[in-house]
Amino acid sequence: MNKSLSPHKLSAASMARAIRRGEVTSEEIVRGSLEHAARSERVLRAWHALDADTALTQAARRDLEHRKGLLHGVPIAVKDLSDTADYDTSYGSPAYRGNRPAVDAACVAALRAAGAVILGKTATVEFGASRPCETTNPHNPNHTPGGSSAGSAAVVADCQVPLAIGTQTGGSIIRPASFCGVVGFKPTYGILSPGGTKSYAWSLDTVGGFANSVSDVSLLFDALRGAEKVTEISAGDQVPRVGIFLGPFKDVASSQAIARLIEVASICERNGATLCDIPAPTAFTYSLDWQRTISRYEMARSLLPEMLAFNESTLGSDLYGEIQASRLVSEGDYLRAKQGGFHLNEDLAQLFSDIDILLTLSVPGEAPLGLHSTGDATFCLSWSLVGMPTVNLPAGPGAGQLPLGIQLVGKRHHDETLLRFAAWVEHVINKVRKN
Repeated sequence: MNKSLSPHKLSAASMARAIRRGEVTSEEIVRGSLEHAARSERVLRAWHALDADTALTQAARRDLEHRKGLLHGVPIAVKDLSDTADYDTSYGSPAYRGNRPAVDAACVAALRAAGAVILGKTATVEFGASRPCETTNPHNPNHTPGGSSAGSAAVVADCQVPLAIGTQTGGSIIRPASFCGVVGFKPTYGILSPGGTKSYAWSLDTVGGFANSVSDVSLLFDALRGAEKVTEISAGDQVPRVGIFLGPFKDVASSQAIARLIEVASICERNGATLCDIPAPTAFTYSLDWQRTISRYEMARSLLPEMLAFNESTLGSDLYGEIQASRLVSEGDYLRAKQGGFHLNEDLAQLFSDIDILLTLSVPGEAPLGLHSTGDATFCLSWSLVGMPTVNLPAGPGAGQLPLGIQLVGKRHHDETLLRFAAWVEHVINKVRKN
């Protein structure tokens, strides 16, 4: 165990190893996490539900048990869109204040089966849709942390917990990961069960997570899919074939974000990676409209029960109006968008015959000023549309001393390959930073 770090600031892998060896108890780690959260919460406002007695009871139970799984005794935060039987689940909405589900969401059940301690529920944008929560950016409280997984990204960036669950329909993992300067991972659509997690758009919603390293987010992925042993993601001597993809929306990006992307590409090349520029398929231009059409059509139907059960003042005029407007999206437009996304997926899959990963932008730049918006998700929406796995990697500070990120995209159902090469890119970036 790293004696220079407080136990609750260890990586998830180091934490699990230290608990297994008897070098520290889960209760000691959880107590440190709770104390850290209490100190930060006045400014960060990242938690929806945090109960010391509940968390410490779980930790004490773990300390008495034989090792259950990969995350035995490790504290983790869960986005407030996923049901928890021992914490209130409001889905970020006042309409569900005090709601206590009878059972856990599938992702939470998987974490408990792996031995994790659910520290609490993190703040989220209402239903993952609108009405931003009060969470602030841990690097500057005057700036947005992104959304909708705002609280999850913020508590990992603040080192309150090593891991947190998030969800993505459009850009709700990659965007806050970039703005908060952490690793965010959105797996291939459909590889993890969304059961018990509030649905926004059923053909786009994807469970994923946050960590401070690729190895830790890979460990989280292993736990969520019920693996019994840790997947080896070290790329070793194998270097990736990298496709540089700026796409048709690069004019939205800041010059410093593009410059940082090019810098990362150059670092990869100097370390032996093969680079090539990848032109966007013609249909990519329409991908944002297709994603938004599908998202709106499905959201209007997913949230229809709330629109019928609660009045406009409870849901908020913005969300209520958004649901009403989304009901006007025709089935024909929806089906055409679905078909467009299907064919785009086929076009993009062909690109991976000559490359291992795509290197592209996560967001247009640093986190915007203010908490009224969660920021621009332009560079996330297309990948959510086609269900490809994506990773945000921190790429150092921008001119405003807020994090910049780069996004790596992998082939569908080749999540381990993406994570392996993401670990390689992370390594060469960090090597340059240390020098």
